[in-house]
Amino acid sequence: MDYDQAQEYLSRSLTFGIKLGLHRMKRLMELLHHPEQGPAYIHIAGTNGKGSVTTYCAAILASTGRRVGVYTSPYLLRQTERIRVIEGVKGLAGLAVDEETGEITRDEFAAAFSKVKEAVDVMLAEGYEQPTEFELITAVGFLHFTARACDVVVLETGLGGRLDSTNVVEHPLACVITALGYDHMERLGGTLRAIAAEKAGIIKNGCPVFLYRPQDLELPDGDAAEAETVIRNTCLERNAPLQIVGRGDIVYGDYGWNGQSFTDQVSQLTLHTRLLGVVQPMNATLAVRVCRTLGLADDDQIRAGIAAARWPARLELLRREPPVLLDGAHNPQCCQALAASLNRLLPGRPVVFLAGVLQDKDYREMLNILLKNASYKPAAFICVTPDSNRALPAGQLADEIRRLAGQLPSAPCTGYNGLNQILAAETPAAGARMALEIADRQHIALCAFGSLYMVGSIRSILAGREA
Repeated sequence: MDYDQAQEYLSRSLTFGIKLGLHRMKRLMELLHHPEQGPAYIHIAGTNGKGSVTTYCAAILASTGRRVGVYTSPYLLRQTERIRVIEGVKGLAGLAVDEETGEITRDEFAAAFSKVKEAVDVMLAEGYEQPTEFELITAVGFLHFTARACDVVVLETGLGGRLDSTNVVEHPLACVITALGYDHMERLGGTLRAIAAEKAGIIKNGCPVFLYRPQDLELPDGDAAEAETVIRNTCLERNAPLQIVGRGDIVYGDYGWNGQSFTDQVSQLTLHTRLLGVVQPMNATLAVRVCRTLGLADDDQIRAGIAAARWPARLELLRREPPVLLDGAHNPQCCQALAASLNRLLPGRPVVFLAGVLQDKDYREMLNILLKNASYKPAAFICVTPDSNRALPAGQLADEIRRLAGQLPSAPCTGYNGLNQILAAETPAAGARMALEIADRQHIALCAFGSLYMVGSIRSILAGREA
């Protein structure tokens, strides 16, 4: 297979949907001679923040000179983004100037995929179901990381944990559970307790576990306490030492367009991250605890890794004047973090929002969070339809914003009387150009948010790199 043929095969696999379970993946690994048993792994699950913690861990480990594999999902622009090898300090420096540095090449992807396809043909002849798209890509990742002799791989789950295809890794160095929240409830369960149990499924016997303290999140206290109890009990059952990282462990320092500084009071390290989200010190501290506890990096390497970490489309500043921000906030918890960040970055200032969401998300609550109790002033909303069969049509999103805006106070001091442009664009690209035109004409900030199916497709336009 060449790369285009591999992509065509993957597209056909999408029709089989999401099928949680490990039986297909285990057989696939057997037929491929267990590539998942090659490198060491740090395995990361959670509702929000998985990608950020993965990025911080990978950057710290690369700062030590290790060859680091990175597996993330979904992707913004290229399938190859999901599978990356950072060649130590040199590779980390390369990422600072070229975000494609270290990605699996199209030829490497095609070669690995051809091996996967041969194994799938055997599986189908044996009577197995067709593996899902995510299982196929995960298998490509395992083959690539083993072929490249990675020292350690930072492995992000796709959905849940217990039945996720990445959970064929049996002996990780550490398991990390990031911020929990109410997402994918149709598959992971209708309560936070059930969701926590699915995430806790990655915990292995004797493996150190690092947890973002649920009771520090914007969750009902009873739900958060139950979720934490589930994870504590799982750790006890599996004799897995548990460290919980909480907001009380962090002293927050300078915050501005160049990033933010903070001190982890446990390690006594003062660190600086370029990432602007107010939750990033917690994500970074999780990574610090992992690498420090396992003895994988010294303090200088940790500082260098946190400072070097970059994670596109996560409150990414694409332009400074007037500011253009891009964020993949796609559920209420993400929008709470986005609103808190905008309150700090743009207090009292008008903002043009560009939004595209999926209809199976709690988009009404997302909008409520961004419209109410804001110190910034929503000035316009441009709505688009993400490129997904689950997308909420732009017109319906605009109607919902009009309904919510009609319920908001209209006193001049609130700024809501300025929200007089609520428009639906025909395409994400048209919406991006429309939002830019409004922001530039009025010289005000622009914030694009929503599904990663949307933000990736418009990133180059918003950054001024449109061909």
